[in-house]
Amino acid sequence: MSRLERSLAGLCGAAMAGIKPASLAVCGGEEAEELYAKRRVFAEKGIRIEPLRTEKDKIVYLVFRENKLREQLTGEENAAFLRRYGYPAGFEERLAFLRLRLQSRCFPHEIGVFLGYPLEDIVGYLNDPKGCIFSGAWKVYADPEKKKRLFEKYRRCSNCIMRRLLAGETLAQIFR
Repeated sequence: MSRLERSLAGLCGAAMAGIKPASLAVCGGEEAEELYAKRRVFAEKGIRIEPLRTEKDKIVYLVFRENKLREQLTGEENAAFLRRYGYPAGFEERLAFLRLRLQSRCFPHEIGVFLGYPLEDIVGYLNDPKGCIFSGAWKVYADPEKKKRLFEKYRRCSNCIMRRLLAGETLAQIFR
């Protein structure tokens, strides 16, 4: 199992399985060829791997099932929130704008919408970065018990995928 497969399973497994809208990950520049090969393989399985920012020594990429991410981005509150940050209406246009925002010096915290973070937690972070109740996959500002269950669901999913990888399956076999 390659380092990239391990990273995809651990960081992006829930998005690949379709229980999370998207996941963000980073790989080394030396893994670019493998990343682009996986991108082609998974595109046939309905899983997109989209590089968002490429530098000499690293690639920041988003992993998602398009239908899940479209649903996430078109929800009324999420769409309105993204409009406040200048995001256009179309799906591909929003991805392109996110790429542009990642080129800036300031990290685009609205990326949480893409990643499936609840809007109440994104807004909570933007208003008071240090005032969270607890941290898990993101900083939580409301409804901690619900978020703990969600974090546990993501963890169990990634662990299941990792067990299958360790048993000799590839990600391409797991996500047929």
